[in-house]
Amino acid sequence: MNRCWFNRNISLRCVGAWTATAALCLALVSCGVPTQDIAQPLNSGVIAPPALPATPTESIPESQTTQPSPSESAEQVRLWFVGSNGLVPVLTPVAPVADAEAVIAGLVAGPPENEQLRTVVVDPLTGSPLISVFLDEPAQTNVVSDVNIALSPEFASLPPNEQVLVLGQVVLSISGGGLGTVAFVDQTGSPVAVPLPDGRLLDRPATVADYSSLVA
Repeated sequence: MNRCWFNRNISLRCVGAWTATAALCLALVSCGVPTQDIAQPLNSGVIAPPALPATPTESIPESQTTQPSPSESAEQVRLWFVGSNGLVPVLTPVAPVADAEAVIAGLVAGPPENEQLRTVVVDPLTGSPLISVFLDEPAQTNVVSDVNIALSPEFASLPPNEQVLVLGQVVLSISGGGLGTVAFVDQTGSPVAVPLPDGRLLDRPATVADYSSLVA
């Protein structure tokens, strides 16, 4: 008899729990809340991802946005270098054009590597230039020329044939390039008599004709 009462009690509890659950479902349906038997994943984009912090925009200075002006283009100029049989012209880029200092810089730099030539306007021991453009007025104004070239003290130590080649390189490159006559001076600007290919001394501004015999 006790067992029957216990089973009946359990049945009543189950019926009560089911009745409460059914009532809750009816209440949800009546309130418009949809129900589903199986859990479904949320559609993508339902929950927005967290917003990233805005990256500050750095202002670019106007000086950085301005394009640099194109450099002055070099032009091919005939510079003369020493070959096995004399002086040989080589088309060399020079900038600025029609500038004696640019021509001298090209002679000091030497010929292209693929050319079997050499330059003699640098000291063979130190590599220092033996020549430079003298920009001041010469000490003696009776010598008038378009370009004044100063000879370094080391120039006097060269053998005579090397001196003539140095002078020929300079005169043919400058005067032959249309820059006018060339006068040679010392470091103070005083005129210097220089040797010619035939051994004579030249005490006036040089022209292409004075050293044309050196052309190979």
